[in-house]
Amino acid sequence: MGDLLLELDLDFNIQSADGAIKNTLGAVAGDGKTNFLDLLSGQGKGIIENAAKTLTGANRLGPFTLVVGKEGSKKSEFAIFIAKLPTAKDRIYAVLSKPYRIGATKDKQAPASVEDKKKQFFDRLEGLFEGNPDAAENMLVTVLEASSGEALDADRQKVIEDYLKSFSIGGSHATMLADDKFAVVHDKTDEKVQKVDFAAQLKKATGVGLTSATIDASEAHLSEADNLKALVFSLQNFANDNAGFAVDEIQKNCATLIGETTERVRAFRKVLEEGSFSLVFQPIVHLKKGTVHHFEALTRFDLPPMIKSQWEMIRFAEDVGLIDDFDYAVVTRAIRKIRELLRKGGAPGIAVNLSGRSLSSPNFMIELISLLRGNKDLKQYLSLEITESAKIHDLDALGKSVQEMRSLGFKVYLDDFGAGAAGFQYLKKLKVDALKIDGDYIRDAITNKEDRAYLRSMVTLCRDLGIVTVGEWVETQEHAKLLTELGVDYGQGYFFGKPSANFLTEPAKAS
Repeated sequence: MGDLLLELDLDFNIQSADGAIKNTLGAVAGDGKTNFLDLLSGQGKGIIENAAKTLTGANRLGPFTLVVGKEGSKKSEFAIFIAKLPTAKDRIYAVLSKPYRIGATKDKQAPASVEDKKKQFFDRLEGLFEGNPDAAENMLVTVLEASSGEALDADRQKVIEDYLKSFSIGGSHATMLADDKFAVVHDKTDEKVQKVDFAAQLKKATGVGLTSATIDASEAHLSEADNLKALVFSLQNFANDNAGFAVDEIQKNCATLIGETTERVRAFRKVLEEGSFSLVFQPIVHLKKGTVHHFEALTRFDLPPMIKSQWEMIRFAEDVGLIDDFDYAVVTRAIRKIRELLRKGGAPGIAVNLSGRSLSSPNFMIELISLLRGNKDLKQYLSLEITESAKIHDLDALGKSVQEMRSLGFKVYLDDFGAGAAGFQYLKKLKVDALKIDGDYIRDAITNKEDRAYLRSMVTLCRDLGIVTVGEWVETQEHAKLLTELGVDYGQGYFFGKPSANFLTEPAKAS
């Protein structure tokens, strides 16, 4: 909720003002006689002027945290959003909010992590370019990387980031992508910016040698959604130091990189649109009883030529921001399968994998909760597994998503516990019904005393918390027997059955 809404003409003269005007800006009239830029510092004026150049009526920019107030009177800090309306392109609308209202207050907050900064940067990229040919025509994206052997401490990183922001669109389109990598979006029509050699100036300021590469947004056609996703994918790979995405390769092969990635995006979209994937089912077995408890639904794609494996397909969908579309399609397919089996006389329980990234998306959760509410009668048949192939950064948001699903009666599992980032912090934040112990702890547990100790501690913890345990990677009878002795509740693996299009109801048993 904004504290103040200003209607400005294209010269930034205030035409009208609504909200707590006296409590925020004092005696400012909305009669066109006060210019909004006169209420800002010199840097603030530049930020708003540059940002306004990219407004089209289809995008909104901000928040920009700026100090606002009349000369000689009390000034206050505000988070400012600006936009045009499609029906009034001769007006600029500015919403001013106290920073705490949108969570932008700096008090007592830890500095944003690199991952958080990247996410914000990529979100702003989409807001700036997607469906906005004017922005794509006039913008450049420059990436910079510290030369090999250069040491960047936190102070130098901040100097570089702040310097790039001062030349970026709206003062907010620059970020640190990794400890030694940075990106900035700037206006190629701005003569002042055109003359700046970022790497050379930063060398003078910090002593750090940097290599840079610049992508022309118009040549990359970034107003097209798939091309924009391809750019984000390339920047992710650049940040992660993946082969083929070094600075010099981005400079030389930008069109090729984006073109190839766009082709993969379109191939994946085609898979979704045509439903060119199938579900196979692997049994999860009650270890003491030796009976099938439910099945995990696993996806099998008709892979396009440029994608080599099922795993690569999922990772690619996550990196380009299409995983939520895919996850929704899989849940829908599983629900359809359950209803089909019920019509034939009975259905087993089916667990469906959902990416933690999807579950952290508010838009995805709105659609998913609506879908689950409409199929609440299937809560005893359908459960949901949280999977991840990269660290999830907003566990609080994910925890709320988990509770929404559980409140409707659907069981929620945490997949691959103990692998990578999925550890005790996840277990504390996410109140799940069951967790699946990663197979790396089970594969060698028969001969490895340390793995057995870890398994025993996980089982004890889960028992104390009232959480059911599932052991993955049960390959032999010895594995099944060990897990049973340790108190693991359920097992999954080739010993009990491989993924199959048919439901295997008589698994092998541990003696």
